[in-house]
Amino acid sequence: MRGLRASCSILSVLLPFCLVAPAAAGSGGEIEVTWGDSLTVAAGEIRGLAWLDDDHYVALVAQPDTLPDMPPLTTALAWFDALGNVTREEDFTGTLSRGLAFDGKYLWSLGDAIPDAEATLYKIESDTLFVDAVYPTPGHRPCGLAWDGRYVWMVDRDRGRLDSFDPETEEISRSELTPAFSPCGLAFDGRAFWTCDSGTGRLYRLSRGGGAWSGTVSREGFDFRGRDVMLAWDGASLWAVPQSGGVARRMRIP
Repeated sequence: MRGLRASCSILSVLLPFCLVAPAAAGSGGEIEVTWGDSLTVAAGEIRGLAWLDDDHYVALVAQPDTLPDMPPLTTALAWFDALGNVTREEDFTGTLSRGLAFDGKYLWSLGDAIPDAEATLYKIESDTLFVDAVYPTPGHRPCGLAWDGRYVWMVDRDRGRLDSFDPETEEISRSELTPAFSPCGLAFDGRAFWTCDSGTGRLYRLSRGGGAWSGTVSREGFDFRGRDVMLAWDGASLWAVPQSGGVARRMRIP
């Protein structure tokens, strides 16, 4: 991919850290938030973000390509160090579309359904980038991915569902309806799942099992109606990653 750049000055504090208050169980009490610092990732659309460790992360980046005889949009995986320098970059145009998760050994990402093929879940060796396995997904438009230590979870924006994939049995082990009309981003914070809705612009919290809706971030704190927002967890903080702009913004959960 051409023109991929990262800021050498990664973190710049914009506002106080984002604080998320506990919400009541049930259909979701309101969660008040404020925003924290920002992370300039790369030029282009950030379609997935996953931390490898405290100081290194990888992003799935899409950019328009204006060169003749090239696809209108190229996608690549890009690796970054703690200073925001790109240390590695590999083209995945025509294969990966959105979503990114890391299970400690493998990267997981998604490919859209096309006329001659169904939507797919990719299992990729993180060092060699060899595609170890390809699996069909339950829906046609899978979007966000998260790893909870046992299962790979994904949301599908057309079905409005949260599905868990078991890497051992290589099957979908659970499927739950989300409160989102068109779920896009997905993250797991060690206790609960978070998913955002590109239709309503809201951010929802779900129980670890994915079946209980336990909170909704207030519209004053999170409102991205009509925009795709990916989510990521770095081991300590939740990040919101609007696809356009190449910037992630931190949210901290007490």
